[in-house]
Amino acid sequence: MMTAPILQIVWLHRRPFFFVMGLTFLALAVVIFMLPKRATVRSTIEIGSAVIGEKQEAFEPPENVARRILSVYGPAALFATAGKGTSPSILSALQNPSVESIGRTVVIVSTIDPSFENEAKEFQETIADLITKELASRTQALRESITARISLAKRAADNLEQQIKADANEIDRISALSDDLQGQLQRQRASLGELYQRTGTALQPGEGTIVELHIREMQEQISRQMTLIGNLVLERFNVTSDLAKTRRHYEAQGRTIADTQFEQNSFSETRISLPPSSTPASTAATSRRLSLLLVAFAISVLAGFGTVVLLHNIGVSEKDLSVRRISEPGFAGIAF
Repeated sequence: MMTAPILQIVWLHRRPFFFVMGLTFLALAVVIFMLPKRATVRSTIEIGSAVIGEKQEAFEPPENVARRILSVYGPAALFATAGKGTSPSILSALQNPSVESIGRTVVIVSTIDPSFENEAKEFQETIADLITKELASRTQALRESITARISLAKRAADNLEQQIKADANEIDRISALSDDLQGQLQRQRASLGELYQRTGTALQPGEGTIVELHIREMQEQISRQMTLIGNLVLERFNVTSDLAKTRRHYEAQGRTIADTQFEQNSFSETRISLPPSSTPASTAATSRRLSLLLVAFAISVLAGFGTVVLLHNIGVSEKDLSVRRISEPGFAGIAF
């Protein structure tokens, strides 16, 4: 309901509205097209990473690297560029690059005069070199740590493998000895049975005493044999239990080796994923001008509306003043 009166007011003052809007847009467009051309130099640095706790993690948080570019690496690179005899105007254009972190990547953008492109590329290359050199020592330390862990795990696995072979051989030896003793025990029991049979038959005088003596000796041998076999069974049980534990340790060590090798294979170095490259000045300028023209158009429309509001308020004020003059007593009497 409020839209119709507003449109009526604008239509009533349409000529000053379009005049002010057009004049404002024309003035801003002239200023925009007179702006100097700018070029954009962009580079990206991928921070090295490794698997930490089943998750790929960067050696240094990229947001920290981005902050250090503005406070440490950038000034250092600027100082190195100044040492090459670069003019102060170029140094001033390079000193405030735009930096942001996206995932594990850090993006550096320099918006400069097209004639400064080579200096901007060298400036960003210097920053990238400083970052890769600083992270190289940490990268090397982590790589050496992974290599050492793999070496220790393999050595432990080799020792466990030797222990498994030794335990398996020991079980075979105990089994063979136990089988031999079982055979001897069976033969001794058979001999004892024969002796018992002889005691049930008629024996010569004095022969019974000898048989009874043999029976007691045989019983003692069988008892010792059974004790020895029992000890062998217990020993084989202990060795078998140790073998099972050793095999579990060996399997766990194998998983550790596999996990560490996976960590080694997923290891990535800090590198320049996109070398410093420039966006053509014409393309950048066209995009920049279009965005500025859109802003200029919005400002022009607002200026037109402001003019309409001002004219409308002036008209309302004049009408109110006329009404007040007519309503004054002296003026009313004269009119009468």
